[in-house]
Amino acid sequence: MNQLADEQAIDLRVVLARILAGRWWVLGSVLVFAAAFAIAEYRIQPIYRAATILIPASPERNSLSSTLNSTLGQLGGIASLAGVSLGSNDAATEEALAVLQSREFTEQFINDHNLLPQIFASKWDATRGAWKHSWFGPPTPARAVKLFDKKIRTVVKDKRSNLITLQIDWRDRDQAAAWANELAQRLNAEMRARAIEQATASLAYLEKELDSTSVVETRDSISRLIETQVKQRMLANVTQQYAFRIVDKAMAPDRDDPVWPSKILFFAGGPLLGLLVGVMGVLAFGYAASN
Repeated sequence: MNQLADEQAIDLRVVLARILAGRWWVLGSVLVFAAAFAIAEYRIQPIYRAATILIPASPERNSLSSTLNSTLGQLGGIASLAGVSLGSNDAATEEALAVLQSREFTEQFINDHNLLPQIFASKWDATRGAWKHSWFGPPTPARAVKLFDKKIRTVVKDKRSNLITLQIDWRDRDQAAAWANELAQRLNAEMRARAIEQATASLAYLEKELDSTSVVETRDSISRLIETQVKQRMLANVTQQYAFRIVDKAMAPDRDDPVWPSKILFFAGGPLLGLLVGVMGVLAFGYAASN
């Protein structure tokens, strides 16, 4: 046991001696890697993050839901045929978030702003105003939507506070803030339009049913459904922030505050990697020379 400990101590001393003998190579490696990482951090195009904070706009719809539930119990069949269903607040929120991240909604935003040349900037020839030649052909809207959803837009929902963060990571910090705010506005407008369309269709059906029945109880129930749908349509018409209320609008981040590249990662990673490479190189050279 003592002999093994002595051999390990001797090996450790040999290793330390070799590192000390090649300390200038190690130092040189640290400086080279530190400089390389610093230059890379300077040359890499920074990516900025802008975020808008949203919360479901539920109070008014909750009051409509409580009014509607009693009527639905009495007239569920006709209500179902008319498409009358406010559903739970969580379901409405999940539907709105699904619309926000849907292909159709995202593609419409990309097309309206002509973002294909910006998203695929390396494949776009700005001088000719045309796509560069590629065996795979020019980028398609489907690829743009996939990239936008994967690397540019992120939606995070806090289950405890019910707050939703819509964040945009982009190389232009002003555009990142503008896109985050516009996406929130577009989503509210889209959900308003859907609610108005659904309420209008439901009203047309209910009014037709009201004219065709003479049963007093049924007419009363249909009248209450009509009243609820009128309120629903009115709410959608007058409420700009229909699906989500904006708690905090996105603002352009500071120029020296990108999310990538990380200054700490580059300025600490360079010297550490240089130290590792330098030590391994010195030990490998010493081992080769001793054999």
